[in-house]
Amino acid sequence: MIFHGIYVTVIVLLLFGVSIFAHELGHFITARLFGMVVEVFSLGFGPSIWKKKYRGTLYKIGIFPIGGYVALPQMDPTEALPTVKPKQTDVTAGTPANEPATPPPKPLPAVAPWKKIVVAAAGAAGNMVLAVIIAWIVYLGGKPSTPGERCAVIGFVDTNSVAYTSGMRIGDEILAVNDVPVTTWNNVIQENARFETVRFAVRTPIGTNMITVPTEKNALGFRMVKGLREVSLCKVMAVEAKSSAAQAGVHPEDVIARFNDVTVLSVEHLISLVSARPDTPTPLAVERGGEILTLTVSPQLDPALGRARIGIRFDPMAVDYDQVVHIPPSVQLKNHATMILRVVRALVSKEARHTVEGLGGPPMILYMIQDAVRKGIMIALWFMCFLNVNLAIINLLPIPVLDGGHIMFSLWELVTRRPIHPKLIAWIHQVFFFLFIAAIILLSGRDFQRLYQLRQLSKTVARHMAVTNAVTNAATGAETNATAVPEAVTNEPAEP
Repeated sequence: MIFHGIYVTVIVLLLFGVSIFAHELGHFITARLFGMVVEVFSLGFGPSIWKKKYRGTLYKIGIFPIGGYVALPQMDPTEALPTVKPKQTDVTAGTPANEPATPPPKPLPAVAPWKKIVVAAAGAAGNMVLAVIIAWIVYLGGKPSTPGERCAVIGFVDTNSVAYTSGMRIGDEILAVNDVPVTTWNNVIQENARFETVRFAVRTPIGTNMITVPTEKNALGFRMVKGLREVSLCKVMAVEAKSSAAQAGVHPEDVIARFNDVTVLSVEHLISLVSARPDTPTPLAVERGGEILTLTVSPQLDPALGRARIGIRFDPMAVDYDQVVHIPPSVQLKNHATMILRVVRALVSKEARHTVEGLGGPPMILYMIQDAVRKGIMIALWFMCFLNVNLAIINLLPIPVLDGGHIMFSLWELVTRRPIHPKLIAWIHQVFFFLFIAAIILLSGRDFQRLYQLRQLSKTVARHMAVTNAVTNAATGAETNATAVPEAVTNEPAEP
């Protein structure tokens, strides 16, 4: 367990570090090509845990691996601010008259605005080059998938939605959206986002129907059909202690296959099935270790929710490890960029408050990388592709302290043929740097709160599993002592 934790930590830092390195390498290479001075090439911030100066450039690794930078004095407009000249030495005070005065440093040559733009944009280009390389690796190697990445089957339809009243049902397969053929749920989402009204070609048990429904904007500002969900895995992440599921013998990592002899197509589908059978013993089929086990649960009414439940929390990121998909690199990059651009667009709309609530800072990013690594190297690479596209787009936003801010100032200089006054730029940078640090602190604080809640949930799951294993082992031992069952039989898993 300890070695696995060390492995995960090393891989997380390596993947995150490679993304930072790709970004800063883009700045570094273009600056060198243009003959610019590079003072520092740093991965991470804070005190150095390693540093070395080579050919005028200080290379170092900071103790806080949440970013990096390349110090380019010719890109910093504040370098043009006048400095206080050192006081002249009083010769009569004992200083040798023939001691040569230290000459002031020579000003660095100015850099053309178009070169500054290229250097600033090169960081994002570095991330995109890395994203393309990763996308090809994921495509060639294949990625464990969700059901929605393999089909366009409807996993749930809200009975209060227009989609339901129009005739769409759980288990129907969407063949086309506005006459455009679709084969995955991602295709359905992309087509829905383009129109205020969509026409589905839906295959049902009795034939193919044409159904027209409106779309609505969600919290991120893109259009979707309300009440419609894709097929998803009902993989158990946690079982609440003393719940009906715990008493029946449901374990974390189980996949719910059927409930009351009905094939479960999504978490929402299972919730609706459970809600319909309060206080009723019901067969529950779970997949565990490649086998199907049939258990019996009795959904209990939850007064707070006003419906029956069995006490299970599901993994929203569950994938099928035995179902690999080969997504073309262009599709991966397009999907990643589309998602990020929708978030950016939502941040400048009336949905900004809801969007901000879903944002994460550096701690959450590192946690998500860690979670992806634990799920498998291909899933980790897929997430890193998304992260690098994210870094490229976010850094190009026209915000001071980001690469897009440098581009914005350089464009002004290119058009007006005169730079913005260094004092004004210095003031703008200070203001936005303060806002940036404040945002990082706020997001990080919320991230730590969320991660603490997740850790408490994990502890609860661990305690429940320890109690379950202890009871199972005790029952197995008692049965062995009473009946003298051979060892080969007692090693079989006990029935729930």
